[in-house]
Amino acid sequence: MRTFFAQMLSILLVIAAVLFTTGCGSGQTNTAMTNPEASLRALEAEAGMQFPTNTVLLGATDGGSRNAAQGFYEWGLFSPTPIQMPLMKAPGVTKGYLDLPLDGTLESVQSMMGKRRISKPQSAFGSEWETNGYFHRGTIVRSPKGDYLVIQRFPIR
Repeated sequence: MRTFFAQMLSILLVIAAVLFTTGCGSGQTNTAMTNPEASLRALEAEAGMQFPTNTVLLGATDGGSRNAAQGFYEWGLFSPTPIQMPLMKAPGVTKGYLDLPLDGTLESVQSMMGKRRISKPQSAFGSEWETNGYFHRGTIVRSPKGDYLVIQRFPIR
């Protein structure tokens, strides 16, 4: 029981740190982070991933939800070096990532990049995983300049 309580408290603190540093409730992408390094570290803990050291958090949103307790959140990131997401474990996924159509995926990922434009996109792929009591979906568009990543978090129901 104590372990469960401690784990839940830890998760709540990580979520609070992410929401505090990325700006909660506006429903708008927030590109002016007051402490981007702390936001990235909190997101790494939240999503269970490790970002390259040169990763930049470009935006975050709760999708305009009136009820923040619903748990949906979305982040847009860029890294000039390749980003490794957790591998997807699902039937039919043999490479660890799911290949996605570039056209539709590009538009979706671009919408989370603020003013930054994705030039010369080469490929798109995604992964899904569960961590810290949430379901996460990651989508990467790879270009010659680097990886553009969108992470979406959903509550597990």
